[in-house]
Amino acid sequence: MRVMITGGGTGGHVFPGVAVAREVLKDAESQVLYVGKDSGPEEGWLKEQKIPFQGIKASGFPRRLSLRLVTFWFDLAAGFFRAMGLVASFRPQAVFSTGGYVSVPLSLAALLRGVPVFLLEPNVEPGLAAKVIALFARRVFTGFEATLSRFPKERTRHTGIPVRQEILVADRSAARVVFGLAPDVPTVLFFGGSQGATNLNQMAADALKFIGEGSQPLQAILMTGRNDYQAIADTLERCPLKVVMMQFITNIHEAYAAADLVVSRAGAMTCAELTARGIPSILVPYPYAGAHQEKNARALEAAGAAEVRVEKDMDSGLLAEALLSILQDPVRLSAMRKAALAAGRPDAARAVVGAIRETVERKNVA
Repeated sequence: MRVMITGGGTGGHVFPGVAVAREVLKDAESQVLYVGKDSGPEEGWLKEQKIPFQGIKASGFPRRLSLRLVTFWFDLAAGFFRAMGLVASFRPQAVFSTGGYVSVPLSLAALLRGVPVFLLEPNVEPGLAAKVIALFARRVFTGFEATLSRFPKERTRHTGIPVRQEILVADRSAARVVFGLAPDVPTVLFFGGSQGATNLNQMAADALKFIGEGSQPLQAILMTGRNDYQAIADTLERCPLKVVMMQFITNIHEAYAAADLVVSRAGAMTCAELTARGIPSILVPYPYAGAHQEKNARALEAAGAAEVRVEKDMDSGLLAEALLSILQDPVRLSAMRKAALAAGRPDAARAVVGAIRETVERKNVA
């Protein structure tokens, strides 16, 4: 097959595409081209993954009156014409979109060229771009079962969110060696997503300081993002606990493997990786993402896999209390782990690529 994959801006839109690309490329004769945003973070990520990449112009639709209401249409036109050229040269048999504004130009170009478009909506609450692309997508895949009702029933399938294979197979003991962690001490992973999260970082650091004043054995991995690293390092300077701090965790699969509990935002990709791996979590949804992250988090909470805390109602003391209440209760921790595994869909990439391949083969026969 020749498949173009599109989506970008955040890891939540990029890494499902990476998982699908790898699944397609298991067939040595297949080809993939990833199309993302010019100068977006996805270009570096795709280069690391050794997946061919092309960038196009793209910007999000402005939610209020501003100059961006004008520049948006210019960006969309420029991105669309660039996408038309890429479709003409690569000649894909299918386009797989992970949603988000970056994916709109290529999806429209594919529509006009008669190339079937497949859409993944990773969040419980569909975004604007996904609603547009779903109007003409051959098949819509959903990350959460609750999203099925938001799209046409006959074209929609709940597959879960494709997760990279290394997330699933990373070894716990080896991962703890990589991070210099003790093999038998409860381990918490804190991270706010690919861009970092200042409020969550500070709460995590203060909670670790508080726990360090007691007798609870604990160690942690803390991803701060670039801007907060020094401030958090200063906060934790005298903390007696073992805390591995990193601006960005490139080997997130090993960080997951090392963790007994994760404290994070509730982006769709994070939720998929936590459940595929079977990791209990405390989710603190990003408060400025509309309803997306809280709905994702509540779905995991309803399944018994996570505890949800709203940021405006949180402080470091409450976070420390929540951490200890889970880590000190092995029965609860085990139940959350089982619930996370039950909610996970580790076969999502295979299911998505299988559906794409079926459509391509049917079209070839016709």
